[in-house]
This record gives sequence, structure tokens and C-alpha cells, in this order.
Amino acid sequence: MAGAAETLSFVSRRLIQFEKKFANADLELRKKSAKLFLQIGSSLSLLLSELERDHLPHEPARELILYSTLLEELTNEPLGAEEASRLGNAMRNASDKEKLYLEYRASNQKKHLSEELEKASILIRALANGIYMEMDSRPS
Repeated sequence: MAGAAETLSFVSRRLIQFEKKFANADLELRKKSAKLFLQIGSSLSLLLSELERDHLPHEPARELILYSTLLEELTNEPLGAEEASRLGNAMRNASDKEKLYLEYRASNQKKHLSEELEKASILIRALANGIYMEMDSRPS
């Protein structure tokens, strides 16, 4: 069973598979998607930073829970209700600050967990940047 860090990485990997759907959406959805994905990427980076400093990740976990609800709402149209719900729920469930902290602290694979969170942050930001590039390259 995947832990919280692996689940957050899974959500990012799954979302990037739908880059074309986001890039081909209407301008308003593209803007909202890109902004949300940048915010998620930022929160994932902050989450990793807090865990590596052996701090309970209060703020980034709270943000990710909020973003999971927005993610579900935002992806409902381009991905369908089932996929949107699956991704939103996965992100919400994996964003429990105590669960993340204890998983990371007790792990003998901190490097692996750090890499998973870093990869998640990079992928979700790449998705946001891809959407931005699409906004710049075509008329709205």
C-alpha cells in the first residue's frame, strides 16, 4: 500500500497525463488550472522542506487539503467526475499532516520519500508551465 508521499506523487503523475486536456480547455479553465497547479507545486515543496527539517507540516498540509477540493472541482469537466473525485480524494487523504510527518520520520527510506515529493512538485509545476505555454501560443 502506498504511503502519503507516494500518493501525492501519484496524483501529480496522473495529472500530467492529462496535460493536453487542460491545454485544450477554454481560457478561463486554463488560467485556473495553471494557477492551482503552481500553488500545489509550491505547497509540495514547502511540505518537503518542513519534513526535512523535522517539523510537523501544518501550513502545507492545510493548503493541500484546500487545494484537493479545488482540484476536484476544477478537473470535473475535463477529466470526468469519477477521475476528478479519485484524484481529489487521494490528495486529500494523503495530506494529513500527522500521517505525513510520522511516515517520513519513521521511514528508513527518507531519501526515497523526499525524491517522491520533489518529483511531485516538479511534475505539477511542469504541468502548470505547459498550460501557460499553451496560453501564450494560441489565441484565447
